[in-house]
Amino acid sequence: MREFYDPVAYDAATEGVPGDVDFFTELARESHASGFPVLELACGTGRVAIPIAQEGVRIVGLDLNAGMLARAREKSVALENASWVEGNMRSFALEQRFGLIYIPFRSFQHLLIVEDQLSCLRCVREHLVPGGRFALDIFNPDIVAIAQWMTSKRGGLQRRARTDDRPGKWETRTYRTASQQLETTFIDEELSDEGAVMSRVYRDLKLRYTFRYEMEHLLLRSGFEVEALFGDCFGSAFEDLSPEMIWVARRPS
Repeated sequence: MREFYDPVAYDAATEGVPGDVDFFTELARESHASGFPVLELACGTGRVAIPIAQEGVRIVGLDLNAGMLARAREKSVALENASWVEGNMRSFALEQRFGLIYIPFRSFQHLLIVEDQLSCLRCVREHLVPGGRFALDIFNPDIVAIAQWMTSKRGGLQRRARTDDRPGKWETRTYRTASQQLETTFIDEELSDEGAVMSRVYRDLKLRYTFRYEMEHLLLRSGFEVEALFGDCFGSAFEDLSPEMIWVARRPS
């Protein structure tokens, strides 16, 4: 069977990047202290936005998936400072302007072509107050892994990481270097007590990977000033083997 995560399953399966909630919350506090609300793009079910709202920050979550937003509303029913909007991060128009806009957990990489990336970035800039910040997380492409999946691992399966060592969790990847796209299929198997496969669910994910200076050029081309680049959400310096690229940029005053 092949399916996508429903909102409840998404909540259970999505851990995010280590430290990301605290990282974006700290930036949101600074925006709040300056008197400006915060916008999260591709907010999903509110994994990051709701903890920020619980800090007293006025926040808007935007997502393309109505089911995810319905789940976010259920989880935040007691929070009057959190609101949820159905929309596409490639092109959106809100009446508010924000002191911080952020995209966590690699969601910017769902934009599969450069034109969509630039459209998103320009829309973000238009919705920031002068001097407002934009922050996002994308993964740092692993050229060794790319080479392996294009050669020795091509067409194969691999045990998934971060699955608490349970059996029956697999993935296979296809890297398309001409378009810088990664196609991943996640396979979840339900096993009997004897280890036989009782059911198998496939979930597909397609992302565009972006290299360090390419992302910097996208930001500069869209009218941002780069403030910082970290290698993780704990503020580590970006290095060759950093797992993430955590960008903080600013709309010039």
